[in-house]
Amino acid sequence: MTSDVVTLGRESSVAAAMQAMLTHGITGIPVVEGRRVVGIVTARDLLGQALYRLVGDIMTGEVATIAPEALITDAYQLMEARNVARLPVVDDGALVGLVSRPEILRELGKLTDPLTGLPWAGTLRHHAATLLTEGMEIVVLFVDLDRFRLVNKQFGHVAGDRLIVDAARVLSRLIDPGRDLLCRYGGDEFAVVTTRSLSEAEALAETMLTGLRGLRVTEPDGFVLGASIGLAGGRRLEEREAHPEATVDDLITMASRASTAAKTLERSILQAHQMEAMEALTRALPDEETRLRLAGVRLTVEGERSSAAVELEHEGRRYTGTAEGSSIGHGPVRVLARAAVSAVAQLLPPGWDAEVEEIAYTSFPLGDAVSVALALATPAGEELLMGTVPYAHTDASAVVRATLKAANRRLGRLLVLTHA
Repeated sequence: MTSDVVTLGRESSVAAAMQAMLTHGITGIPVVEGRRVVGIVTARDLLGQALYRLVGDIMTGEVATIAPEALITDAYQLMEARNVARLPVVDDGALVGLVSRPEILRELGKLTDPLTGLPWAGTLRHHAATLLTEGMEIVVLFVDLDRFRLVNKQFGHVAGDRLIVDAARVLSRLIDPGRDLLCRYGGDEFAVVTTRSLSEAEALAETMLTGLRGLRVTEPDGFVLGASIGLAGGRRLEEREAHPEATVDDLITMASRASTAAKTLERSILQAHQMEAMEALTRALPDEETRLRLAGVRLTVEGERSSAAVELEHEGRRYTGTAEGSSIGHGPVRVLARAAVSAVAQLLPPGWDAEVEEIAYTSFPLGDAVSVALALATPAGEELLMGTVPYAHTDASAVVRATLKAANRRLGRLLVLTHA
């Protein structure tokens, strides 16, 4: 805002108003009583008026004002709604400045991503800090698109920019502006601050993943977008210190780290408070090179029957496997594993085959793990492969990830040769 504001009183003449506008090169002047804004007069208001008339007779009386701590985006929306070119800035009833449309547009250019139209991270930080100051609990979601460098490398930056715009459109459609604020954080990263509970925020993350997976690069056809999402916040156990800006930075950092850990742990969504235990347990398990990635899991149980669909990704392309079976006991778990094997089978050379041999659960000091023994039949004979991953009791995808890890012990090396 401009803090050195030219003002007029009600008793000022039209001639005085014209002279002030010419002298200062401005087209609008607030009318005040003391420091209180009572109206505004513009160059248009002065047209055709007698020079002796009083400003108080021709001014616009109901003036839209804005507070100094308001967001620039709020000022722009108010200007658009009221169809005005300037806003007096009022603090505790007193005029402290004036902001004009050109000034707002210049700043919006700095705060808004020109590619997607989304605000940058500065707006998100300010909004999140305001919510904390008001006593609200918040959750930060950090969305990192998977394999986006592959898009730019294989399909070109024009296709990459188009995909970023499409991703922003999908995410914008899924958020609730009353509870969520979405920004482009930079590159292939987006962030959301929300007043939803942690469980509701995780449900939003699941919906976002589903929406992003529906995007395709049109040329060449077949590349499917994925993402890793980290969440932080919503689990306050004690009073925070009175530094909302520092708290917001901490939450963004934790959510960003969780999204990175999610990629490493082959989990599409990871909460920050789960990260250390999951990373520690993963380090305690055998480390195998991974070539295939899990892209999606769907399990349906109806009566005594269950069905599953598993989607795997390799080099930006998707392979879907399905299976059906009993829903009694561990039946759904085995159906999930068989669906994963069905997807893996699509990448096997002629004469190769695979099937699930055994599924076992083990307790470690750091947490629980699930293991899958996979029998791989090759022209040279049969191999038994084992995959083990950490899991939570509500994590239906754990057995699929264990199956995939077992396959990658052998298939990863094979894919390097067959897809070179």
